[in-house]
Amino acid sequence: MSIKHEDIIVCKRSWCAVCNNENLIEIMSMPELPITGLFSKKKHADFSEGFDQALLWCPECGHGQLRNQINPEILYDSQKYTFRTSLSTTAQHGTEIFLDYLKTLIPNKKIECIIDVGCNDLYLLNKMKSFGKTRIGIDPIWTSKKPDNDDQNLHVIGGALEDIDLEKALPCKPDLIVCRHTLEHIFDPQTVLKKLIDCSTANTLFLFEMPGFESLITKGRFDQVFHEHLQYFSLSSLSVLLEKCGAELIGFTENYHNWGALIVAFRKKTSKQKRFKFPFAKEDIERKRNLFFSQMDNTRKILFEFKNTHIYGYGAALMLPVLAYHLKTDLSFLKAVIDDDKEKDDLFYANLPVQVQHSNKIENTNGLTIFVTAIDNIKPIMTKLFAFRPKHIIYPLHII
Repeated sequence: MSIKHEDIIVCKRSWCAVCNNENLIEIMSMPELPITGLFSKKKHADFSEGFDQALLWCPECGHGQLRNQINPEILYDSQKYTFRTSLSTTAQHGTEIFLDYLKTLIPNKKIECIIDVGCNDLYLLNKMKSFGKTRIGIDPIWTSKKPDNDDQNLHVIGGALEDIDLEKALPCKPDLIVCRHTLEHIFDPQTVLKKLIDCSTANTLFLFEMPGFESLITKGRFDQVFHEHLQYFSLSSLSVLLEKCGAELIGFTENYHNWGALIVAFRKKTSKQKRFKFPFAKEDIERKRNLFFSQMDNTRKILFEFKNTHIYGYGAALMLPVLAYHLKTDLSFLKAVIDDDKEKDDLFYANLPVQVQHSNKIENTNGLTIFVTAIDNIKPIMTKLFAFRPKHIIYPLHII
């Protein structure tokens, strides 16, 4: 892949992606923020450069968004973009919660045609085999390949939704459109959502899931701001977006322990849309941000106290480069990052001088200091660590 440096930031947005307000407030500046999820067989072999970024907030509708859009060819290079739902325990658990909520909306109802926008490796659609007959997945990862299965009722459309002529591509009108953790990746969510609503019927049910901006602020999880997530929807900004696209919210729930995920059900508008009030003022957001910075500073000081001991990370999270960025350290003092995924064994982070080692290589943890590096998997990790009984456990956040 050959991309000129001037082509890396493809757009700078100064207006709200939801309500078009131009008076946005900068919440957090992140110069040279690293890209996440890149691994290499060699130390520092690939992409070590970061790119300037900033988190903006709209005081009119309560929406959060990034200022800069990084070239998608860099972020989603098929050779480097490694996230797959079927390989993530957290994503699998989140899928079950998503489906449980769907069952409350369509109890015992058989669906003729289901579309999954951002279907990834088809994990969700395979789980939905009993929900309906025709299942269609849309995702750029299927642009140049086909699924390895003999399910005649499962179809894939490779490419970004923005570039697809749905009228020609779809074999049937959808009764159900689902979308998990995709809308936050899209530069122009209004155009994409309107396109889906236009191809639906009056009875089509939509069920979307995305990280909630309110929970990010509540927990002070500003490490969850990164290049791939262009949009940070609140319930208030989402209700505004749906109204602008001709839809109405009919229900919502939250998977608080999976990125504070907001799950919303909606359909074409039949009545006046209820508006939700954003619960935070500018001062509230800034206070939470400053608390996060204080946590990162204190954690860095604690880590440096132990850097000359046998200290390991635990959990080769895709987001670790962003955590290291806020900690203001490259984590080079770690002996390795321990992980249970054999596919990651002996790999390096492409933008950190840190190697991953499979957990079966660590014979004795009694004298070790463990730094929890996969902070979104803290609960299952702590269960394992209490059994291993390392000498010290360091967790970078105060809220679990």
